[in-house]
Amino acid sequence: MRRTQAERRAATVTALLDATLEELAEVGYASLTTGSVVARAGVTRGAQAHYFATKAELVVAALKHLTDRLTLELQSAGRQVVGERAQYELILNRLFEVNSGPASTALLELFVASRTDPELAEHLHQFDKDVSDSLQETALSLGPDFVKRDDAIALLVTAIATIRGLWLLRAVTSERQIRRQWPRSRDQLIAGAGF
Repeated sequence: MRRTQAERRAATVTALLDATLEELAEVGYASLTTGSVVARAGVTRGAQAHYFATKAELVVAALKHLTDRLTLELQSAGRQVVGERAQYELILNRLFEVNSGPASTALLELFVASRTDPELAEHLHQFDKDVSDSLQETALSLGPDFVKRDDAIALLVTAIATIRGLWLLRAVTSERQIRRQWPRSRDQLIAGAGF
């Protein structure tokens, strides 16, 4: 069965965005080139230029793509649990897993690069706001009792910072070591919430 033009267009854009995230995770923002993204995506330079005229546009679109992916992954928890503590633990475990992949590495790379790139910093500020909004919606679906707390958002912000910090340690330790540290860190977050 032949794909429609809209399906081909969507496939091309998705390939470019996925390739951008993979390149970011592997080589970093400074070394990323549109040529390397095009080669990885298996599309033409003309297709890339048609959808994304500059590297910055491509990276910003990849960030939006990442936001959507992270939201879907968070929402895929697939089970409803009862009670504030259990819901908070479920959310924490989902956040930890969502932040374990290459997309998270790409995001951390962009946070570092944005320190010296004002345009990227501006886009990341918006990205972080979008992620925060998505997190609130997702937390509501996974933990309706938990999000009724006055401090729920503050607790989630602290949790994300902790989780990103743990995964940042990938530069100096193994994933296995990080996963071993997670239960203690999660328990500290839960205790800090007063459970």
